[in-house]
Amino acid sequence: MKSSAQTSPAAASVPWPFPWMTVAFALAALTLRFWPGAEAALGYERAQIAAAQYWRLWTAHLVHFSWSHLFWNLLVFVPAGLWAERLLPDRLRLLLLLGPALIGVALYGLDPGLARYAGLSGVVAGVVAFLALVQLRRGTSDRWFWRSVLLLLVAKIGLEFALSEPLFARFAETGVRAVPLAHAAGVLGAGLILFGRRRRR
Repeated sequence: MKSSAQTSPAAASVPWPFPWMTVAFALAALTLRFWPGAEAALGYERAQIAAAQYWRLWTAHLVHFSWSHLFWNLLVFVPAGLWAERLLPDRLRLLLLLGPALIGVALYGLDPGLARYAGLSGVVAGVVAFLALVQLRRGTSDRWFWRSVLLLLVAKIGLEFALSEPLFARFAETGVRAVPLAHAAGVLGAGLILFGRRRRR
């Protein structure tokens, strides 16, 4: 007797959804790097946000201070985002839509000394946490690996709080520091999107 949980041939033939939002984010960040005025027009500038340029809370995550800054972010964002969007497309897209605003508001409200900010790293942290949490919730056989991913992510954020230095990216400008609050807010946003929506069902 066949199990009722067995996947039907029709269901097995349904292709995975195209991860268009991850692709769009990556292309937008790459394209904006070629625009010399992008960081000035779209980056997080506390004084400009206070003057009602609220879009900067969201758009700041698509502009970067250097090619190295962009490279390290995309190196992690693209594979993690493609994977996560294929697993849970609606929730990952909601995270990419709301996550940048959540991070921007957290920076504005909790770090009044932060004058400038740019980069996808907070969103990247959220996507990596989202992917790890989804895999753990699915009960895959490699749960030890995804627990390790979460532990390493938390350790990275902790080191950045302690050192105030990015662990990988390098910047042409002096005085640019890591903003681990953005990474922590990204991880928090991933948990809220994943588990908050689950409880409402």
